Amino acid sequence: MFLYSKISLALLGLGLSQCVFAQQTTQIERFAVTGSKIQNIDLESVSPITTLSSEDLAATGVSNIEEVLQSLSASAGPAGNATNAYWTSNGYATAQVNLRGLGIKRTLVLLNGNRVVAGGTGANDSPDLNMIPMGLIERIDILKGGASAIYGADAVAGVVNIVTKSNFEGTKLIAKVGQSSKKDAENAELNLSLGKSLEKGQVTVNINYVNNGNALQSTRNPCPLTEENGTLVCTLSGTTIGGRALLADGQEVQFNQTSGQNGDHFEHYDNLKHGYNWFNALNSYSPMERLNLATFISHELSESVQFDTSILYANRQSDQVVTPRSFQSVEVSKYFVYNPTGQDLTLKRRRNVEAPNPEFYQKTNTTQLTFSLSGELSNSWLWQANYNWGKNTGTDGWRYDFDDARVAQTLNADICSTQAGAAIPCGDYFGVAQLSPDVINYVTYQREGTGGNQLQSLSIDLNGDIAELHAGTMAFATGLTMRKEKGWRNPDAVAMSNNEEDAIAGSSEVTEAFVELSIPVLSDQPYAHSVKTDIALRYSDYRDFDAETTYKLGITWRVNSKWLLRGVRSSAFRTPTITEQFGGTNIENLITVDPCDGAKGSLLNNCKAAGVPNGFVQDGSTVRTGVGGNPDVDAETANTFTLGVVYQNTLFSASLDYFDIDVDNAINAVSGSNMLRLCYSDPVAYQAYCDNITRDPTTHQVIKLEKRPMNAASEAVSGVDLNINLSSTYQNISYRINWDTTRLLKHNNTAFEGAETEVLLGKITSDRGSFAKWKSHLAANINLGQWQGTYSIQYIGNAEDENGGGPIGSQVPSVTYHDIQVGYSASDSLALAFGIDNLFDKRPPFLTSWNDANTDVFTYDTVGRRGYVKVSYQF
Repeated sequence: MFLYSKISLALLGLGLSQCVFAQQTTQIERFAVTGSKIQNIDLESVSPITTLSSEDLAATGVSNIEEVLQSLSASAGPAGNATNAYWTSNGYATAQVNLRGLGIKRTLVLLNGNRVVAGGTGANDSPDLNMIPMGLIERIDILKGGASAIYGADAVAGVVNIVTKSNFEGTKLIAKVGQSSKKDAENAELNLSLGKSLEKGQVTVNINYVNNGNALQSTRNPCPLTEENGTLVCTLSGTTIGGRALLADGQEVQFNQTSGQNGDHFEHYDNLKHGYNWFNALNSYSPMERLNLATFISHELSESVQFDTSILYANRQSDQVVTPRSFQSVEVSKYFVYNPTGQDLTLKRRRNVEAPNPEFYQKTNTTQLTFSLSGELSNSWLWQANYNWGKNTGTDGWRYDFDDARVAQTLNADICSTQAGAAIPCGDYFGVAQLSPDVINYVTYQREGTGGNQLQSLSIDLNGDIAELHAGTMAFATGLTMRKEKGWRNPDAVAMSNNEEDAIAGSSEVTEAFVELSIPVLSDQPYAHSVKTDIALRYSDYRDFDAETTYKLGITWRVNSKWLLRGVRSSAFRTPTITEQFGGTNIENLITVDPCDGAKGSLLNNCKAAGVPNGFVQDGSTVRTGVGGNPDVDAETANTFTLGVVYQNTLFSASLDYFDIDVDNAINAVSGSNMLRLCYSDPVAYQAYCDNITRDPTTHQVIKLEKRPMNAASEAVSGVDLNINLSSTYQNISYRINWDTTRLLKHNNTAFEGAETEVLLGKITSDRGSFAKWKSHLAANINLGQWQGTYSIQYIGNAEDENGGGPIGSQVPSVTYHDIQVGYSASDSLALAFGIDNLFDKRPPFLTSWNDANTDVFTYDTVGRRGYVKVSYQF
C-alpha cells in the first residue's frame, strides 16, 4: 500500500482534490495523502495538490507523461524534450518536469512514493519520465510547494508522485495510432495489462510499446528568421557549404558552393548569399521507440506481515537528424597544394556535406526494483522496511563526426600526401564536393559515449497513534533512510582528445532521520469545526556537505462544512547534482544573443571599449559554449510558504492558494546570452563574466563562452493558484468542468551579491522558457452513457522578450490551444476514442531570442494539428 512511501514524512494533506483536466468529485475527500507516514488520521488540505487520474490522462491522447505535466499551469520553463529536438544537458529525448520554472533539479519525482534513478545517457540530474508508460499510471499527485522536510533534498519547488496500477484484475489491451495534419509525427502505441489475484496475494504485469515518428522543421519553417526594418527575413548559418576562411590580409572569403563548377573559385563572404539553412536538417518532433515492462507482486507472509515488490524496465531508442558536421578552425599555409588564395589563411566554419548526414542517436536502459516488508504490531502501530535500487545506462553518439586532429593533419603539407593510398591524404576543403573518399574516411569516425546513473536506498519506518486528546487523536511517524547515488559519463576517446568533452564521475551519500506529528487542536467549536497542526523535522547528514535540518509547520482550519483555511511554512534545500559538482567541460553549440549586434548608447560604448566596432553584426546564432561542473559549489537552501482558502458546496468547489519560494545560495549557471548582456552593461561589476568570453581578435565574433554553476545570491518566486470545479448529473447525463489557473506575481534572480536583480516576470527567454504572468487550463467533460466527450483549452499569456528586439519578436502574444476527444463505449469490454490536439493548428509565435524553430520550443507546440484513434478491449 502506497501509504508506506520510502523516505517521506508527513505530507500535509489534501482538502480539495484538484485536477487540471477533471475532478472526480466536488467533495473534499479525507484520505491518506501522497507521502504521509501517518495513517488513520483525518488529513485535510495543508498544501495544494493537483491530482490527475488515469481517466484524465487517457483524455489527453498523448503517450508521454512529460507533455501532460508541462501543460500544467504550475509548470514553466524548460524541462524534458522527449518530443522536440532541442538539446538539453540531460540529453536528447529525455523527459522531465519543471514546477514553478525553478528547474528540473528542484522538482522531485517519485514513483509510488520512492525516489527514481536519474535517467539519460549518463550523469543526469533527474529521472527520465520515459521509463513510466501512461497506461501503467493510476494517478499522478503534484504537490505544489516545498517539501524537503517530507522527502529530503530536491523538493524545493514541489513533488510529482506517480502512482501505478498495481492491483489490476483481468486483461486489457489498448492500441492507439495517430499523426499530424502534415502526415508526419506518426505515433503508435500498444499497452497490455494483465492482473490476477492469488490465494494470498496479487500479480500485475504491464507491457507498453511506443513508436513516435519524425517531423522536420523545414516542413513548418522555411528558414531561420530575424527582424530587419520591421520585417522577418531569413538568417543563415555562417558555417557554410564549401567552407569559408579568414585570409592573412583580413578578408573573409567563401569558396565555391556549386558542385561541378570551378573548384578554385572564391569570393568575398556574404551571409545572405552563402549562409546555410540548417532548418533543412533539424527535427521538429524527434523519432523515439520505447519498450516498458513492469511487474508488481504482493504476498501475505502471515496475518501481520506482507511482502511487496515491483520491477520496472524501460528501453528507449531515439534518434534525430543532425546538421552536417564541421570542425575547429585550422591554420593553412599559402603553399598548401589545394589552397587557391595564395595567402596564409584560417579555414573555419565549413559545413561538410560531402559526408552523409550524421544521425544522432541514443539508447538507454533503465531498471527500478523495490522490495518491501510491512506489518502491524500488537499495539496497532505500523512498520515498514524498504529497499529501493535503480540503474540507468545509456549510449549516445553520431555517425560521421569529424576528428579535428585528423582534419589538421590533412591540411599540413609536412605530413599529408596527394599520392593515391597515402596514409595521411591531403584534403581539398576549398569548395564543395572536392573532398576525396580517402580523406572522408580518414577524418570521420563514429562518435559514441556511454554513461549511467545508479540509486540505492534503505529505509525503516514506524507510525501510529500516540494519545487521544480532547480534539482528536495525536499521531506520529518516524524513520531512518540511507541513500547512495552515483553518476558517470565516459565520452568518446576522440572527442576527449579534441577537448570537446571531459569524463564525469561522482557520487553522493546521505543518512536521514525524521519525525512527524499530527496534533488536533480544536474540534466541534463555533467557526472551528476542526483545527489541526502538522509538524515535521528531518535531519540529513551528507558525506560531502554540512548536515542540514529542515522543518514543516502546517495548519488546517475547517471553519464549517463549506469553508477551509490552510497554510504551511517550511524550509527546503538542494545539494549539487553529480554534473554540477563533478562535471568536466563539455562543448555545446548553444543559441546565444550577442548584445553588441545593434548596440546603442552605453552598451555600444562598452562594446567599443572591448574592441567590438560600431556596426558589428553577429555571425550565426550559436556559440561554442563550455559547460561543466564546479567542485566548489555548495548546497542551496530555501524557505517556502503557502496560504490558501477552499470553498465547496454540492455542485461547486474552488480553491485559491498563494505560494512564495525564496532560494538562497542558489545554484545557477548564467546563460551565454545573459552573461554577454551583463558583461557589456557593466564591465566592472560583471568582470567575472567578461573573463569567460573569448572573441576572435580579427572578426570580433564570440568564439567561446564558459559557463559553470555557482552559488548565486538569491532566486525568488511567488504567485497565486486558482482552481474552480463544477460537476453535476442530470438523468443519465453527467458533466465536469475544471479550470486551473496560475497568476505569477514574481520571479527574480540575483546573480551574486550586489548584482542587478533580473526580473523574469512577464518575460520569455532564450534558454529558460516563458515566465508569462498568466497560464491556464480548462477541461470540460460530458458523459452521455455510451458516448463521452472532452474539450480542453490551454492558455499561455503574452510575454516580452528578455533581450528586447524588433517590433515583431520583442513581445509574443498570448497563445491558446484547443484539444478535443470523442469516445464511444460499444460494450462493457470494447471502447473507441478519436481525438485531435491543437485543433485549430495554432502556430508558435516568432520570438527575437528564439532557441529553435523561430520560437521557444520549451513553451509552444512546434508540430501543429495532430489526430489519433484509440481502441481498448478488456478480456
